[in-house]
Amino acid sequence: MTSHDGDDWTVRASPTYIHHVIKSVQFLDGYPTGLPGIGTRVIGFCDRVNILVGPNGSGKTTILRTLAAASGCGTGGWSEQQAQVELPYTATVEQDDMPVFYQDCYGDSGTSFIASDYLDSHAYLRSTGEVRIGLVNELIDSIEERFPTFRMRNSRRPTLILDEVDNHVGLAAQSILWGDLVGKLSKKYQLIISTHSIFPVLLKRDNDRRRDTLIELAPEYVSICTTELRNAIRYFNEHQDEG
Repeated sequence: MTSHDGDDWTVRASPTYIHHVIKSVQFLDGYPTGLPGIGTRVIGFCDRVNILVGPNGSGKTTILRTLAAASGCGTGGWSEQQAQVELPYTATVEQDDMPVFYQDCYGDSGTSFIASDYLDSHAYLRSTGEVRIGLVNELIDSIEERFPTFRMRNSRRPTLILDEVDNHVGLAAQSILWGDLVGKLSKKYQLIISTHSIFPVLLKRDNDRRRDTLIELAPEYVSICTTELRNAIRYFNEHQDEG
């Protein structure tokens, strides 16, 4: 076991967890411990899809920035740069030595992980069957060319930390992102993604091929969102012929 002790955060890395690039985070003091969805509990991550969902102010970005700081990603990019970021609280992050990539997709939409107009402008992604699979693979190839994840050896399983990756895409594009793209990416990477969207809840997977870990950071947030979505659909169905 190795450790890194700093003034504001602590990293404890263990080679035992070879399937978990980032296994957990726990906040020990500071403002995150006062957030209802965080506190001092251990927040665990699986080795595939992890989704932090909640409204503004619930702590999604705080968690991701903490993981990035502990991994050496600084304010963005690959952990190879080993950039140090001081945080005004103390947290413990359990992880191994696999590479980590962090991007604030909301704050850096100009070079966002998915080009801002890609999903909406490529309408043919809404095809079905083998055509759709091939086109999603094409999009993944495009992502890996823009962010050189292809340099990683097959035996390594990097982590992609993406803050609000879907903030700049429309509803149809969000369906493609959460229904197809995330599952494909999770075969090669551990994903830790924050979002306001209800789509990862609606399209959540729990089977032998893909298990999504949903981390709800505000009480009843998912319930409220699904209720409002149901009300909107009902209203549409009742009034669609009125125009």
